[in-house]
Amino acid sequence: MIRLPFAFLLALLLVPGARAAQPLPPEAFLAPGDIADLIISPDGEHYAATVPLEDRTALVVLRRSDMKRSGYAMFKAETHVIDVNWVNDRQLVYSDARRMGPLAAPRVSGRLYKMNADGSDAKPVVTELAFLHHTLRDDDDHVQVIRQSAGGSPRLVKLNVSTGKFVGEQVKHPLEHGSYHSDNAGVVRFASGYKDYEIRSRQFQRDPDGEWREINVEEETGVQLYFRGFSADNKTAYLIIEEDDGPDGVYAYDMATGERTLVARHARVDVGHVLRSPLDGGVIGVVYYAGKPEVKWIAPEDPFAKSLARVMRAFPGSYVTPTSYTRDGRTGIYFVSSDINSGEYYRVDHQTGEASFVIAANERHDPNVMAPMRPFMFKARDGVELEGFITVPRDAGGKPVPLVVMPHGGPKGVFDRWGFDAETQLLASRGYAVLQVNFRGSGNYGRAFRESGNGEWGAKMQDDVTDATRWAIEQGIAAPDRICLYGASYGAYSAMMGLVREPDLYACGIGNVGVYDLVKMYKVRSATRYGRDYFDTALGEVDLETISPARLADRIRDPVLLGAGSLDETTPLEQTRAMESGLKAADAEPQVAIYDLEAHGYYQMKNRLDWARRVLAFLDAHAGQPAAAPAAP
Repeated sequence: MIRLPFAFLLALLLVPGARAAQPLPPEAFLAPGDIADLIISPDGEHYAATVPLEDRTALVVLRRSDMKRSGYAMFKAETHVIDVNWVNDRQLVYSDARRMGPLAAPRVSGRLYKMNADGSDAKPVVTELAFLHHTLRDDDDHVQVIRQSAGGSPRLVKLNVSTGKFVGEQVKHPLEHGSYHSDNAGVVRFASGYKDYEIRSRQFQRDPDGEWREINVEEETGVQLYFRGFSADNKTAYLIIEEDDGPDGVYAYDMATGERTLVARHARVDVGHVLRSPLDGGVIGVVYYAGKPEVKWIAPEDPFAKSLARVMRAFPGSYVTPTSYTRDGRTGIYFVSSDINSGEYYRVDHQTGEASFVIAANERHDPNVMAPMRPFMFKARDGVELEGFITVPRDAGGKPVPLVVMPHGGPKGVFDRWGFDAETQLLASRGYAVLQVNFRGSGNYGRAFRESGNGEWGAKMQDDVTDATRWAIEQGIAAPDRICLYGASYGAYSAMMGLVREPDLYACGIGNVGVYDLVKMYKVRSATRYGRDYFDTALGEVDLETISPARLADRIRDPVLLGAGSLDETTPLEQTRAMESGLKAADAEPQVAIYDLEAHGYYQMKNRLDWARRVLAFLDAHAGQPAAAPAAP
């Protein structure tokens, strides 16, 4: 199937005021996508892709000639195929991870698997723990893996994919825990890690004779740095270094002298990710999430930098991400997405410039009925400049509409960014504007901004959410009497604290898999040094009862809906029960939905649908039923 990128041209031709179709059913937004992570084989004859299912993720291999399946692999329930890579024209390697709920961090097993493109020989490569490190660009037989033995330091070694045997020198890590960083030829050049029980990292450089030399101790220098790649000739390493104030910088590190030179730094945001050449692996650019994504070219004269720039110009208003290339670099696969497009894969012939449609990530998502997401900047009450995103229903007509304020989870280091969000689109399709704000403590704006959230739970972090809400009212976007807070995890905490602190501003609040009683949460998390250090830093020296919404529930006057999974380990069920008990003690009657055998978010489609329908019904009842969409012509 071949098609040119017409969705965006079609959107420009839509006539303002034209009758809208009936909104898509919730299933269209909540069901797993059709395909993800599409990559092309080195010879260009096959595609490998992961396929999200309700309770697992499968691997499928498609013939490029007819898009028919040639092989597949799938694990048991709650086990997902991740980190798929082509080793050569016929063989793939991949790993598995378990994940209990979409908000929970995946637990990588450490098992490495292989499969041929025709589906044969699908089995573990080795029986011991082995994490893929590097696919070795010019070696079709081996990959680099990290062997992790109990009680010992990690060791990096080559692995023959066909035989499952380790070969050659094993490079021992200088610490008991950490990661390796290899150059484009697969030569180990750096290592990062933590010594003993330290919570700040150390970095090492490996000299030509194989000896490790410590080059940074964050505890002493105050400098946190990350390795992000090398120049094509491997003479320069590129580091991301946190600055004392403002966003992180990109530095070139001379491998011979150790000199660091600043080569890129955005005025407002950190580096999102790094772009590399498909032929030599050299760093060619970095991407910033500054409202809409921006690219800064590190090697603007590189032919693939020029090619990628042309592809980006061909899809205005979209975010273009290269996923893979053929061995000769002639053919590239690009993922094209936007705030209204959940994503499409295109194959680009760099010699002819032709772009051909391959497959959509989700055929149920029609960009022409989705609501645009607009970045905006505003100043909080104390003058701090903040960034947010507002999504307004397509048929709002410039009039104030019901508003859902959605603080993100985390909170530290997490941030909202521009792009397609299924839950936001579901709400917008039902007539609700959606407001998201990167309150202080969020990631993406440098260390100082992230750390400015320390000690501000329920205080300045909450004020930022309030100030963003008032901005939406002042802009004429939100109907002042029809505003609801809705968040998950920390976002649920913020939703309940918003009701505590601003009872006259909000009409209702929804908390999903939230943390509400910090006194109880601290007791659980302080059992480990990491948990204690994290909460001591994040919460500061404050009486936890004064910032725990479950213990302040008598101040809440608005209707509340709570959801939780019975197996949640991140924010245990007792947190939701504490919030429920606090409200009931204050003579309130919250609506509560507890989902058995679910964790930090809901996997089973029946539960995802049930929760979505509860949310929509609750919003309609308490934030005001939006006008019904006109019937389809």
